Amino acid sequence: MKILMNKKSIIPFLLSVLVALGIASCKKDDAEGGKGAPTITRVRTISKSYIDSKLTTTITTYDANGKATSVTFPNTTPQVVAMDSTTTDGNLQNMYAIIGTNLASVTTVSFNGLSVYFNKALGSDSTILVGIPKNTPAGPTQSNTLSVTTLYGKVDYKFSILLPPPTVTEASNYNFSADAEITLTGIGLASVTDIQLGTSTAKAIILTKNDTELTLKMPSSTLTSTTLLLTYPGGQVAPKQVYVNLDQAYKFFTEDYGTNWSGNFWGSGEVSSAAAKSGVKSLKLNYAKGNWSANGVANWNVGLPSTGGYTYLSFYIKGGSQDYTLYITGDKRAGGYGNGDQSAPITVKANVWNYYKIPLSTLGLWATGSPSNALGFWIKGPDAQDESFYIDDWILVK
Repeated sequence: MKILMNKKSIIPFLLSVLVALGIASCKKDDAEGGKGAPTITRVRTISKSYIDSKLTTTITTYDANGKATSVTFPNTTPQVVAMDSTTTDGNLQNMYAIIGTNLASVTTVSFNGLSVYFNKALGSDSTILVGIPKNTPAGPTQSNTLSVTTLYGKVDYKFSILLPPPTVTEASNYNFSADAEITLTGIGLASVTDIQLGTSTAKAIILTKNDTELTLKMPSSTLTSTTLLLTYPGGQVAPKQVYVNLDQAYKFFTEDYGTNWSGNFWGSGEVSSAAAKSGVKSLKLNYAKGNWSANGVANWNVGLPSTGGYTYLSFYIKGGSQDYTLYITGDKRAGGYGNGDQSAPITVKANVWNYYKIPLSTLGLWATGSPSNALGFWIKGPDAQDESFYIDDWILVK
């Protein structure tokens, strides 16, 4: 993957190019250059951008008892280094050096028929420095031709312009288990050839793809959460989205109640197949009109200790007939279970699945002791009518 340059970075970048080429303080060998027909022997890179998988970030948190928990995240930030490497393809908005003979009298340079800007003062009779604009025709359907015209002739050279890096704007699910299918939405996804889970060796299988959507099947993995590393003809890119492995999570409810957990309803609730985000079932929570109440789960035997080393509370919740504010509640929170505690609100949009991944450090689930034995959602109302919400993938994540 090559680096994209903005107006602020182009000047220092060009200066580094001049130093690398050894022409910053040199005069051209021949002010006019050769008068023969131009030739191109190669096109070379000036720099490269890559993601160093060794540059990980580790965050350590401490619970109320002083026990440390460390979570390591993969590096997703590309680094730029100088690189002189012959190439037969290029990326949009990157710079390249055209190497050949009789190039001093160049008048036009074009990629796939589009004339591009170049600065003759930065070149010589054997070198032209040129950038590829972002509107250059790209992809396998183009002529893949670099053309250089001088006062004494024209030369064509086989050179492909790669499609831009794929981008992911949304995913159908941010949780996965082995063999789960996830659809990515974005731009340029048709160019993806390989999908790797973070820095591990595990890879997802591409099922279908076009420019705006890609459906993949997730592998079995021991990772608790991961980003995706996408390979495309121009290199690799790691979109920012993080995916949580349900197989490695602590479960309150997924397809059924988690171990030792059961329903805990002031109103009513049930395991339901009427709606689901993952699998085929969710936990349906019913709230009666005008009856301020809390519904959720409880584990009165073992409970949830504060020493589990978990970092996030995560869940999907499908909204009711209109937008509502619900409040996360727990028996060991400072306000107790229900009881009008409004210190942990969530906004639940109507009729859609809402995704939440909340740092446990903000929730105080063990503020008055450990273990926690009850967790749920309290509502002021509803005032207009009875409402039902569906909870799925209700988990803790390390």
